[in-house]
Amino acid sequence: MEAKGCAKPIVWKESRRYFYWATRARVARSNALAQLPAASPSKPREYREQLLYELCGVNGKTDHQIAAGRLENLDLSPIIALLKGENVVHQFLGDRKSIIDGFVRLVDHLSEDEKATVLAALRNTNASPGRSDPRTHFSYFTDNCVVL
Repeated sequence: MEAKGCAKPIVWKESRRYFYWATRARVARSNALAQLPAASPSKPREYREQLLYELCGVNGKTDHQIAAGRLENLDLSPIIALLKGENVVHQFLGDRKSIIDGFVRLVDHLSEDEKATVLAALRNTNASPGRSDPRTHFSYFTDNCVVL
């Protein structure tokens, strides 16, 4: 292929290593991205990709071996829990009357200790919740991404 001008000359000694790490990084990225849609189904794929890249500090130009290591060692469970919570909040903010009715029914089934905890939480929260960007919650995770 080099003789015909279809391919550039390359060093074949490193080709297996390159493709091994490229494949491993791609599989790790795909596995991580497959977990995120369940947590935030309304968000587009580009948003989830950008979020994943911000969490681990990888992008398309990062060395494949480094990217594979970071993505394989990333624990997405707290991020998924946070995204699910944000998704539920955004779904319910439009219908506040139903939320209040459901909350009142829920409180009827709580123990006294749980009611006290909920009451204390309500006293400590802002009365008018605003929109929040889930990415603002990820600065902790971005700074503490595990790399081995």
